[in-house]
Amino acid sequence: MAKKQQKSQNKPIIETMINTSALAITATGTSWIVGGLTHNGLGFVLILFGAGLEYLKYYGRKNNYW
Repeated sequence: MAKKQQKSQNKPIIETMINTSALAITATGTSWIVGGLTHNGLGFVLILFGAGLEYLKYYGRKNNYW
């Protein structure tokens, strides 16, 4: 019982960390694309990686990983 309670207690912290990371990564990718600083599409790769983090967040929520 205590382990389940601890999982639900950490859920907002884990999801906030994922959201913040995904936002920073996608913002960097967008900045590189708009500013012309991207080399070989690296900005697009960063945006896709940030979107992947968001997908993993919802996947983890669905399967009760945290």
